[in-house]
Amino acid sequence: MKILGFDLGDGESAITLLDSDSTIEPRVLMLQGRTSILSSMGVRDGHVVVGDDANVLSGATDVRVRFKSRYLVDPDASGDIRIFAQGVMSMLLHEEPALMAQVTRTVIGCPAGWGEGRREQYARLMESAGFPNVHVVPEPRAAFLYARHARGLRIDPALMQQSAMVIDIGSSTTDFAYIVDGHQQDLSLFGDTNLGGGVLDELILARAIRLSPDRKALERVMMFSPAWKSFCELEARRLKEQYFTAEEKWQSQTLTKQIIVCYDETLMLELSLDGDAIHEIIHTPCAALGGRSFVACLNDALTAAKKMSSNCVPQVVIITGGASRMGFFREACRDAFPDSLPVLCPEPECSIARGLSYAGFVDESLKIFRQEISSIARGDRLQSAVSACVHELYQPIASALFEVARDSALEAVKLWRSGGVNTIKELDALLEKQIAEAFLSEAACERIRPDLVRWTQALLVRLENELEALCIRCGVPPEKMALGSTQVSTGISSVNLSIAGALGMDMLSGLLGVILGVVGASICGGSGIALIGTGPAGIIIGAATGVLLALLGRGEMKKLFSSMQIPVPLRLLVTDSAVLAGINRQRGEIERSIIIALCDPRNGFSARLCQSISDTLGAQLERMAQSAEMSINA
Repeated sequence: MKILGFDLGDGESAITLLDSDSTIEPRVLMLQGRTSILSSMGVRDGHVVVGDDANVLSGATDVRVRFKSRYLVDPDASGDIRIFAQGVMSMLLHEEPALMAQVTRTVIGCPAGWGEGRREQYARLMESAGFPNVHVVPEPRAAFLYARHARGLRIDPALMQQSAMVIDIGSSTTDFAYIVDGHQQDLSLFGDTNLGGGVLDELILARAIRLSPDRKALERVMMFSPAWKSFCELEARRLKEQYFTAEEKWQSQTLTKQIIVCYDETLMLELSLDGDAIHEIIHTPCAALGGRSFVACLNDALTAAKKMSSNCVPQVVIITGGASRMGFFREACRDAFPDSLPVLCPEPECSIARGLSYAGFVDESLKIFRQEISSIARGDRLQSAVSACVHELYQPIASALFEVARDSALEAVKLWRSGGVNTIKELDALLEKQIAEAFLSEAACERIRPDLVRWTQALLVRLENELEALCIRCGVPPEKMALGSTQVSTGISSVNLSIAGALGMDMLSGLLGVILGVVGASICGGSGIALIGTGPAGIIIGAATGVLLALLGRGEMKKLFSSMQIPVPLRLLVTDSAVLAGINRQRGEIERSIIIALCDPRNGFSARLCQSISDTLGAQLERMAQSAEMSINA
């Protein structure tokens, strides 16, 4: 898998390539012999030229610069971006045609303030320029991924996993991304879409023109010749970069550059910078910033970022972007986050491009991870694993159903014994109602939970090897998806087994018939006291154990006894312990009857139970995977 990271900036652009088959360290692709080129395009001898070739001194006309910052407001900017991107692609195809044929994904950066719809349009625009399979990623996210994965920065991963603030200043925007626990917050991507280093380029040029003896003539050239204006702004940019690369040196010395402007006449323009000039420029009100100064807008943006992250102060502040070398900018970031570790990217002009390549790798890994987890959680593999061992739950289910039936029977007998139920016939109806409700309640599920946890754990361990291999392939630490006792006990095993849903009403009725027959016999005859009805004259207490149980086999006597209202004092002879002993003696028979019913394929219990467990277990496995995704996405 080969991924291009294309940082098409408003001032400069860079491209990196990540070959995930051999390394996860993106390498910068050289363009015109440099690691980055000017984001400019023009026409020379009827052909489109880009980068350093697009300037008036080399004979280029119709030179265009800073088209990315115009993308949201100028309809012509889309065409300029497409032409520039086509020029870059032509250079790549010329330099490394075989390599470009293997690229499977292109990741393009965009300012944080761009919405989803704008990103989609931008992706299609870049695809029309020849870049394959384009995905658009906010540049602050790319900067975060670069800081997290880059080998040269050596940032403690534990700090990165807590909270981080990315501050990315480019030529046209200053963007922020706030990350907590490895995840971008819902409102994490924000920034000032007008506050970029390009504003300073304009101010440096405007200051030089204002101080020039040829001011009026130069202003006319800038008004009527976009090509010369673009060229002069680029020269101002180069002077700015030279100044901030050795800022300490030029604080007290004046850095100058002479430009010969040839339009209607030959004019001399001197660009100059020193410490006082920079102080003046960054505090000068600017029309592009709504009449406010660069420093004022920067402080407002940093204040907003600080307020947003106040609940979880960033442990790390990552400062990047081509304009991040400016000393006053770095100082303002440190002042805004004094308790955070500042991280300065060593090659800010390439860090976003590298981060975009990482983003492509991360998103591809995330896609594979989600697909594989979904295949396990929702596909045949989990259902097959459940089906292979679901029979191991039949005995625990039978025991649980027996126990809730026994408890329901005891409650019903207590009510009958106190006179709350008149006849044995009514007691039978109450028993059927209460046992059915108990089967449909959480009580049965709670009784089986310990066995279900152990069963689920054993099932998941069988999937562990498969999940471990997936984690290694996708860059997830295997322990994030470990299905051992620790992970299982913390939530993955809390499968809510719906016994009622698995039983179905037809099967429930059949089980009730079996259970009520045994329980009813235990209540009426298993207590050691036979209550024998002798006709209308009264009721005689018999002493022979089991006599009533035998007599109940005779239809007429059973019918008569069931409808008689036995005096409450006689009912007291049927004690809880006697009923409990009688039911427990039948436990084996009841549980065997339940298991036989569960196993019968005609009842459909096994299929329903497997589906219920697979659905709930699969959903929890996916939630567990979502937590593990942090290791990929962050």
